[in-house]
Amino acid sequence: MRVPTLGTDPSRIPAACRALLAHRRFQVLSMSVIILNGAVLGAMTFPGVVAAAGGFLHRVDYACLAFFTFEVAAGIVSFGRRPWRYFKDGWNVFDFVIVAASFLPGVRENVTILRMLRLARIVRIFRNLPSLRLILVAAGKALPKSAGVMALTGLVMYLWAMIGWIAFEDTDREHFGTVGTALLNLFQLVAFDDMGNVIRDSMHENMWTLPYYIVFILFGAFILVNIMIGVVLASMEEAQKLDDEDGEVSADTALLLERIDKLQVAVDKLAADQERGREYSPFR
Repeated sequence: MRVPTLGTDPSRIPAACRALLAHRRFQVLSMSVIILNGAVLGAMTFPGVVAAAGGFLHRVDYACLAFFTFEVAAGIVSFGRRPWRYFKDGWNVFDFVIVAASFLPGVRENVTILRMLRLARIVRIFRNLPSLRLILVAAGKALPKSAGVMALTGLVMYLWAMIGWIAFEDTDREHFGTVGTALLNLFQLVAFDDMGNVIRDSMHENMWTLPYYIVFILFGAFILVNIMIGVVLASMEEAQKLDDEDGEVSADTALLLERIDKLQVAVDKLAADQERGREYSPFR
């Protein structure tokens, strides 16, 4: 995509900003600056590096902030006479807040808040990488849907822990001494954390713990976990469809705004020509 030249026509500035922000090279540059900012932030955590090149790291951080400020300003200008449309996108609001907050007088002097703002800039990489943004949106959509699966998992684990406490309290108090201990034991099995040693230790105390564990693993660790995975996959598919629709709507909106700007310029020129015609008309 070729960035249009501005010339002397101010109406071409929004179109130029839109073309610049949509340009592939600029997007790669933006992602590179985000990665650079993250690397600088990580380097600042080493006292030796700060002592040797602290001034240089701070200058690089200020340069990254200047680039992010220019990116936000270009995004606002790209909407022309409707700059408020920039804030209809949640990612745009996020970018504006973390950039604008860096210039607030009370924030710049607070080291902790300033570090948090620098760290928040790295999160902007989700916007530049559609795959990461898709995963984030899918995770947000999967949380409400997975509440029922989580509740079912918790109920099954509690009931099975109670059964284990009733059956093996006297013979295996290390794993079934209380309901809390039994729940922790079952959670360890669901996470597949040292599962073999847990089963073997319980079998030394009581052989009947083996079928108890097998039934729980088959139902809790496989069926319920697979149901959760299915919910996440369905949410990712839904997020993919929404992302495709948003991309189409955004492209259509940008094209429509560009055409409206051109139409406004044509109307302004026509009005100016008519005004000059009336001014120099011999029949006046």
